[in-house]
Amino acid sequence: MGVLYRDGNVQGRVLVPYLRERGCQAPEQDIRAAYRDVTLGRTSTAAFWAALGAAAATDEDYCLRHTLTGGVREALAELAGDGLEGGGLELACLSNDAAAWSALVRRRFGLERHIGRWFISSELGARKPDPAAYRAVPAALSVPPAQVVLVDDRPANLAPARALGMRTILFHSDDTAAHPDGGAAPEQEVRTMPELVAAVRRMAENRSKRSGAAD
Repeated sequence: MGVLYRDGNVQGRVLVPYLRERGCQAPEQDIRAAYRDVTLGRTSTAAFWAALGAAAATDEDYCLRHTLTGGVREALAELAGDGLEGGGLELACLSNDAAAWSALVRRRFGLERHIGRWFISSELGARKPDPAAYRAVPAALSVPPAQVVLVDDRPANLAPARALGMRTILFHSDDTAAHPDGGAAPEQEVRTMPELVAAVRRMAENRSKRSGAAD
């Protein structure tokens, strides 16, 4: 959540405060356990709200609490190659989320205009950093892992991607410092959307050069 959307710690900064406003008195550990279940597709979002005693909560209301990271729309447009002959890069999203929530938020912000494929944990039955979640992406896109650049705000979520052969970029969010341990260091680190665009372009250019040399 800490790349496209501003709050990396979506449970602590968005979900828990929303639940408290809607009457939930469940311990935070119970909320986190229920969140894991709903984002693994083990329960519906309606059952999630009911189980936590938040009768007044709705998917639509909750999803209004999310905000975009500054510069996201411009970055996506650049990477997708808006206005360029031949277009740009194919963009996809791998997210730990419930499918219903993901769809509401991304459509609210018009993100499907540039991101064509969405890999959501509740539909995959696997959450990052489970390697199964990552393997689904190149398989569905019909590309080798080496042609995938994965961006995440948690080092631990980048380690499995790198182990599979993907390129990795750490985007520093408000949640990154709270989760410093991730094993192997990412290839690049960025803090703003313009920096991210530049880093992805460098990786794409380097890949093209290596491919040319191999031919």
